[in-house]
Amino acid sequence: MNGGSDIVGILRGMPFLGELDDEAVSAVASTAVLASAAEGDVFYREDGDSYDVYFVVSGIVAIWLELPNYERYSELLTLRSGSLFGALSFLDGARRDMRTTARERSLVLRFDGPLLKAACASDPKVGRAVYRLLGAAAARNARDISIEMRNLMAERA
Repeated sequence: MNGGSDIVGILRGMPFLGELDDEAVSAVASTAVLASAAEGDVFYREDGDSYDVYFVVSGIVAIWLELPNYERYSELLTLRSGSLFGALSFLDGARRDMRTTARERSLVLRFDGPLLKAACASDPKVGRAVYRLLGAAAARNARDISIEMRNLMAERA
């Protein structure tokens, strides 16, 4: 992959970002890097203070939660190509409350949180598109996790 041009191509295919002009897409692309992850690699852990956002280009990523009174983590969400994760900490500035790992060899686009915030602040069009994208992703992930949590609690009752 060719880094910069590949990142721009990926961004062009994403909702809301594809509508931006070349300069705005380049501004978002400058905040991101393509990163390869082996099976089991951790993107972030609970209580971490990273504000980066990730887009799954290929592979599978799992979101895990350690449940009180249980000896292991429970997988709450499985993300495939085209999924975003890590948006909540970016949006609200809170520490991470879950763990994410690669379930298989994966390629992700990692957006540096502070750089992405700066790009959003410097151009209202970029900010509007990024926040719409991340808001939609956070809502979708929260809904899916809520359903899985209900299922887990029902199994353990």
